[in-house]
Amino acid sequence: MNAVTFGVSLALSLLLVRVVRNLSYQYGRVAQPRSDRWHHRPTATLGGIAIYISALVGVIISIYINYGWSYPHWGLLAASSFMFFLGLYDDFRHLTPPAKFIGQLIAASIAIYFGYTTDFFTPRIANTVIAQIPNIGLTFLWLVGITNAINLLDNMDGLAGGISLITALILSFFFWRLGDNGLLIISMGLAGAILGFLVFNFPPASIFMGDSGSLFIGFTLAVLSIARQPQASNVFAIMGVPTLIFLLPILDTTLVTMTRLLRGQSPTQGGMDHTSHRLIAFGLTERQAVLALYAVAIVSGVVALALETLDYWLSLVLIPILVLLFALLTAYLGRLKVVVSAPKSGGMISRLVIELTYRRRLLEISLDLFLIGMAYYLGFLTYNRFTMTEAGIQLFLNSLPIAYAASYVSFIVFGVYRGVWRYVGMQELIRYGQAAIGSTLIIMAAVAMIYTFEQYPPYIFVFYGIYIFLGLALTRSSFRILDQARAHQVRSEESRILIFGAGDSGELAARWILTNTRLGYRVIGFLDQDPLIAGRQIHGVDILGNVDLLGKIVDQKHIDGVVITTGTSEDRGTVEKVIDVCRSKGIWVRYLRIEFEQVE
Repeated sequence: MNAVTFGVSLALSLLLVRVVRNLSYQYGRVAQPRSDRWHHRPTATLGGIAIYISALVGVIISIYINYGWSYPHWGLLAASSFMFFLGLYDDFRHLTPPAKFIGQLIAASIAIYFGYTTDFFTPRIANTVIAQIPNIGLTFLWLVGITNAINLLDNMDGLAGGISLITALILSFFFWRLGDNGLLIISMGLAGAILGFLVFNFPPASIFMGDSGSLFIGFTLAVLSIARQPQASNVFAIMGVPTLIFLLPILDTTLVTMTRLLRGQSPTQGGMDHTSHRLIAFGLTERQAVLALYAVAIVSGVVALALETLDYWLSLVLIPILVLLFALLTAYLGRLKVVVSAPKSGGMISRLVIELTYRRRLLEISLDLFLIGMAYYLGFLTYNRFTMTEAGIQLFLNSLPIAYAASYVSFIVFGVYRGVWRYVGMQELIRYGQAAIGSTLIIMAAVAMIYTFEQYPPYIFVFYGIYIFLGLALTRSSFRILDQARAHQVRSEESRILIFGAGDSGELAARWILTNTRLGYRVIGFLDQDPLIAGRQIHGVDILGNVDLLGKIVDQKHIDGVVITTGTSEDRGTVEKVIDVCRSKGIWVRYLRIEFEQVE
């Protein structure tokens, strides 16, 4: 019957999207291209109407067949319907942010009234009545936050629809496995309606869902995620699974909020500074960016599905590692230059964010909070052969404050927070090694004074030292690694060049070009007269051979130009030969001069 729900919603959506699209054009409900929006041609809006009607009809048909009218989730449908009409009104009349926020709180209140709240605090607070107070507060935060996260994610053709479809299908699998047919009907109906819309919304889109669609979909998925009753009672099963399912919208919202505050802009202001737009700046095409984000959503969803079947002690470290990896990618994308609206003014909040994040290194210190905890836990887990007991976790928790204090002291002493991530080199790696050894020795000394090595075998701390060094090295090197990956993205507007000279100046030239993609050069290879280094690589770029092969290489590699570095030690005749070959092939040749000039 659930396949019927999906099929009915899909068929209706395929039909209604066409109808709504035509009506949108007929009555002028069209999104015009703007400087702060991604689309470049007038596009129909109000696709949310087709999604809502298709999903609702498919769900109601299944409800009538399966339950009659004694269906237990009318409250969820009522709250979602309220959110749809709120978005529809906004599509026509453009609500102010405060008015929209109040409407979202009302929709969340309806859902909470009908019993859709998280139970995160219930097992942790003895009094179940008192526990409901923070449960309700967290529910408001979750429902409104996820709703707006999906709304913000609707910034590129096919993105919000595809991510929502993946999320709905993952939730459907949960409900099917739990045997919760009542919620499965809603998730399958929503999935069918979204898929039908996505046929017309995948790039290049001919219709947008509008706020009526994004608010309805985001809110419904948010309620479904907390309505799910987890099979396990641990913290990850209760809130970790929903967080993983919505990890991409959460990270995108965090990125947009932080970067806009740093620029002195309102987080609610529109703009082309989302994760999707930054992937375009990274070098991907629009479709590649959308598909890459689909992949992130699928990976997060699969991990969420596996979470309830994994060993609890193993999940305590695997899930934070996944979140950390995606957070690092998001932080890197936040550095990329994208086209954005002009900032208004740097207010007090912007200055505070800059002070905390950049000057006080708050984000870096917060990252290390997770890094130290994971590395220390991995030390215990490795020593115990990847199995943990209640006694083992208690020993871990008892000594964790010591690990934090010792590690932060060592990090400060050895200058971990002095470097710039983009330029991590051997000197920084040595510094991280010293910090890892220092923190290990301090922890061992403190534990020896407070406890005994019978309780805490030294091997635990040795493993910790290894893991914290790897963690520091990999996180701090991540920006440089991603810079290299970005530099190797093929772009049609880049000039394909060769560098003549594989010495120090050539290496410096290649590094400068690879890390500054705005120069518009793509290094295809090096030329050098030294036969001993032919076939090797510098920064992942091949040394192709000597000048005698230049003509052949130009033809085979479709070279646009050659850069001659000032450090080239070849005789003038060899350099003239390079210039002659370039002229005969009709390509440009340029000198890169690296020198000091005296100021008079």
